[in-house]
Amino acid sequence: MQPSIEGRIYRFSLIAILIISLSACGYHFTSKRGMLTQDVKTIAVPFFTNKTFEPRIENLFTDALIEEFLKRGNVDVSKGNDSDATIIGTIKSFKESPVSFDRNDRALEYRATVTLDVSLKRNDNGMIIWKSSGLSGYHEYTVSSNTATTYNNKIEAIKKIAEDMAEEIHNMIFEDF
Repeated sequence: MQPSIEGRIYRFSLIAILIISLSACGYHFTSKRGMLTQDVKTIAVPFFTNKTFEPRIENLFTDALIEEFLKRGNVDVSKGNDSDATIIGTIKSFKESPVSFDRNDRALEYRATVTLDVSLKRNDNGMIIWKSSGLSGYHEYTVSSNTATTYNNKIEAIKKIAEDMAEEIHNMIFEDF
């Protein structure tokens, strides 16, 4: 007994959907090492260079990147000279621009934007393993009549940018995105 036309259409549709969904998705399998060779087991993350006028922003980005590498555990984070590779980061720019206003044209919300240059250099031969120039991230924060609250909101926005960019840097290095 042959299946009905509806049964064949159903089966064909199911197989077509399965094939399309498996082949069209943007995911792909990668090794956990991405751009790194097997001999890079430790990475140093010295303080980023801050070329902006925003004080201590380099601390937030360095700490976020170290935290991301420790959290993921793909390589060990080292103090420097005894590492296989070093991440070199430069904070190129920090900008704030208003994004929303009240009816009296006072800023209610700002967007903080940070641009970085980051590279990963082998320590044994100085070869650049990976590099990204002009990497940018942003986050909004609210303005308050209390300047201390506004400042804290700004710092939290910068921390969020640092965390997001640290994850992005890690993914680019290890998952070759």
